[in-house]
Parts: sequence; structure tokens; C-alpha cells
Amino acid sequence: MSQIVSRSISALFPKQRWSRTLELTAAWLMLLCALPMGLVFALIIKLQDGGPVFYRGTRLGKDRKLFTLYKFRTLVPNAEAIIGANLLKPSQQLETPFGKFLRDTHLDELPQVLCVIKGDMALIGPRPERPAVYETMCREIPFYDHRFRVAPGMLGYSQLFTPHGTDKRIRSFIDNVYINRRRLHSDLLFFFQASLVLTQRLVRHCWRLLKITGGRVMFGQQWSERRHTRRHKPRYAKVHIQCQPPVQGHIVNITYDAMLIALSHPLENPEAELELVLRTHFIRKARFRTKLCRVRGTVISARSTPEEPHCYLVRIAEATPLNRYFLSKYFMS
Repeated sequence: MSQIVSRSISALFPKQRWSRTLELTAAWLMLLCALPMGLVFALIIKLQDGGPVFYRGTRLGKDRKLFTLYKFRTLVPNAEAIIGANLLKPSQQLETPFGKFLRDTHLDELPQVLCVIKGDMALIGPRPERPAVYETMCREIPFYDHRFRVAPGMLGYSQLFTPHGTDKRIRSFIDNVYINRRRLHSDLLFFFQASLVLTQRLVRHCWRLLKITGGRVMFGQQWSERRHTRRHKPRYAKVHIQCQPPVQGHIVNITYDAMLIALSHPLENPEAELELVLRTHFIRKARFRTKLCRVRGTVISARSTPEEPHCYLVRIAEATPLNRYFLSKYFMS
């Protein structure tokens, strides 16, 4: 008898209906709460360079149906013509000053709430792909098309928990795991977890922005001559160079394409290509963990200070997609 009642309730209130109702409720609440902030963002973007406030782009949705995606514009007006079917690289420097803040905090994606309300997107799901990127980079990836079984999401596992520029194969694997295990309660849990992560990221970037603004006031133009590529200073990051004899040291700072390393001994042949093994450790879920990353590099210049007499600036010349992912996630976050 209980099974009959349960089936009757499921027929009257299917999971899809509950999920869509909760999704619409959350989307309308987000739209109402974000509207004042969105108006401020629109004013800043317009005053910044006079270009359009919103970016409109064609994306592949469920069953590969095309739809129009909306974002706050974060790049210079002619950026799409420059990027083409490729992905944005930090070295291209196409982000506007305010656009970089929006991209780092994912606030540029707030207008996609409209896509959720229209039914083109879901709150949670794999991120929508540009048709040109799909054709050139993704079509041949095994099981990549699995994502088109569901609506693309405003928030996605691979987007939130992997750095910008992570290889498409890695992101596809993460998205497919999520799709296969998708449940209503797991969606709710992920939504609250994502909200917490994004709030922490917003607070961290606002604090950094305040420090930069304060520095400009205190130091004038000297502070404004900062590098476009942000340098990260990883803690507990060691480096082992596989040469004869082997040399060890630590990472002073690192960017997407270069790192400054301090070694215990000078390199005997700094002109040769280096094989570097990077190691860092951290605590997760009360357990001590170690992560290794293997890359190849070439020395750009040698430096010395009283504290670090054997420093070298190394250009990262080669890394596999998996090692590039490890580098971004564990050494640059």
C-alpha cells in the first residue's frame, strides 16, 4: 500500500517539476537581490571605455540547441575578434581593469539568471560551450557530448573547483561525474557550497582591491606600475631539478608561464632545458597530503640577493594538461 501511495505522489510531483520550481524561485530571488548591484556594475562598465555593458554570445545548450548567453562585458570591445576559437590567455591582457575583478569573482555571470528564467540554462550544470571552441577543441574528446544530455548551468563543478585554463578533458571528466551522480539534494548542497566559495572569493578580492587602492593613494604612480600577470607566492613549495648533480630549492613566486626559484647550489649549465619536479604539501580533511607536478623550463635570467644567492627566473616551457592543472590548482591558488 505504501509503495502505491509513494508512486502516486511521485507521479503528481515528479523530481523535474520540483527541481524546476526551486530553480525558478532561486533565480527570481537572485535577480531581485542582484539588480541594485547590477546597475552599479553597468554604470562602471559604461564609464570605463564607453563600450557596451553586456556581452552576448551564442552557446550550445541541451541537445546542442543554440541560445544567447548574457554576461557583463569584461574584455575590451574587440576581444572576440582577437580570441577567435581559442581560449583567453592571461598574457593577452584583453581584460578591462574592472572586468578582471568581475571575472575573478564570477560576478560577470549574474545576467545569466535571465537565461535560467527563460529555460535555456539551469542553475547547476556543465558550463555552456562556444560552438567554435567545441568544433576545434572538444568534439574529439571521449564522452564530451555527454554534457548535452542536460541543460548547461550558471554554476558548474568544473568551473568552480578548477582554475581558469584547465584542460577541457579534465573539466569534461569532472562534469560527467557530476551528471551521472546528479540528485536534487546534491544540487541543493552544491548550490550552498558554491555560494560560500564565491562569497569568500568576493571578500578576498575586495580586500585586495582595497589594498591596491590604498597603495595608489600612498605611493602614487609607483603602485600603478604593477605587472599585469599576478605573481603567487606558494607556501611550502619545493623544487627539485633533475640534473647532474641534482639541485634542490624552493619557489619564491610563480605566474602562469614563469617562476622565480631559489636553489641551494648554482646551476652548472643554466643554458640547458631543465626538468623540474615541484612539490607542495597541505592539510585536507585532517590529513597531510603531498602533490607533485612535473614541468620543463628554461632559465631566463639569474639573480642573487644576500638572503638568496642562487635565484633563477625560469620560463615554463612545457607541461602536460594534467601537470598544468596541478600547477594552477596547488601552486597558484
